[in-house]
Amino acid sequence: MTEPLSPESLARPSTFARPADVYDLYARLRRDAPIEKAEPRGYRPFWVMTRHEDIMAVERDPATYAAGDRTVLLPEKVEAIYEAKYGDRNGVKPLTHMDGSYHRAHRSVTMDWFGPKNLRKFEPQIADIAREFVDRMEDFGGSCDFSADIAYWFPLRVVMTLMGVPKEDEAHVLRLTQRLFSPADKDLKTQAGEKAQAGGAGGSRDVFAEFGEYYQALTDDRRQRPRDDIISTIANGTVNGCPMAQREMTSYYVIASTAGHDTTAASIGGGLLGLMQFPEQLAKLRADTGLLNSAAEEFVRWTAPVKHFMRTPREDVTWHGVDVAAGEAIMLCYPSACRDERVFPDGDRFRVDRPGNPAHLAFGYGPHFCLGKFLATMEIRAFYAELLPRLKHVELAGEPSYIESTFVSGLKTLPIRFRF
Repeated sequence: MTEPLSPESLARPSTFARPADVYDLYARLRRDAPIEKAEPRGYRPFWVMTRHEDIMAVERDPATYAAGDRTVLLPEKVEAIYEAKYGDRNGVKPLTHMDGSYHRAHRSVTMDWFGPKNLRKFEPQIADIAREFVDRMEDFGGSCDFSADIAYWFPLRVVMTLMGVPKEDEAHVLRLTQRLFSPADKDLKTQAGEKAQAGGAGGSRDVFAEFGEYYQALTDDRRQRPRDDIISTIANGTVNGCPMAQREMTSYYVIASTAGHDTTAASIGGGLLGLMQFPEQLAKLRADTGLLNSAAEEFVRWTAPVKHFMRTPREDVTWHGVDVAAGEAIMLCYPSACRDERVFPDGDRFRVDRPGNPAHLAFGYGPHFCLGKFLATMEIRAFYAELLPRLKHVELAGEPSYIESTFVSGLKTLPIRFRF
């Protein structure tokens, strides 16, 4: 019997390899301590917030709660390295790390590109890629590791195609993504041919520079020969009439090529696990593929791949009778919000017909609502629209395992047996 988790456990990457225990912790905190201080060794203290209503209130109030002061949980030693290298304890500066007009100006560079009107023209291309990967699944002959063999690679191909990255570079980008989001996971480091490091984000120390080096040649090319792709949009983007600074441009590439694929991969894999654990939902979705829209949202709510972002109050605030001083960061626990019984009475059930209102918070809320939301749900729909008519049977062939990461985590392995 494992020992119950504490709020400090949320700073340990290995905690998230035990999702059932994490959800038990969230439920206890929602009930007994919806705002609770955590003081893990090696990290600056922070507050843990777990209720849907509270997290939504913070996200809709960017004037009070800053995103850029402390955006994600990092060990103090890593923050010190970033401070020395970049002059910022967060490291580089993607949209998630920006506030106010600075954030709005940078978000506007790609907002139209990621909008549903623009993305619809790529639907046939995404459907073709989905068919390619379902064909690949069929070629495995009745068994595979769905996460490692299919779910990682399908959204990566989609995002790399839309970005304009050559197909032969996909494996390199996947390795960089895993180093950035899951630096403490020994298995992923072994797959990448790297030595695992202790600490929550040690492996991300040089990965930003590698992303920058990789994308520099593509940036130079798109400035000379722009195309209808994300790299061209970023490379030629302007902020307040001026070319984007190099640091911000590299950060944009990082967030587009990592968050754009890793979270979707987690949702596609976690969605299949949900369908196997709740076979009546698989039957319901087979019978009515019109439910794919709500099912895609449920896959994301159920898996909630982004485990947290931090927000820092600019003034003293009080939550549930607990005083939080200005400058003390609050961890917003999105998976907890997605299972909050006050909003989702059956939140621990997987339901492909779950109503869209009230909204889950797996894509965030407010000015930092996920820019890639429409692309993510489009990919999930496309993949399952291709898979479900061909899949006659699927079952677990072993115990699933989960990525050890405090920030973005999902299935690492999902061994299955299936019949087409």
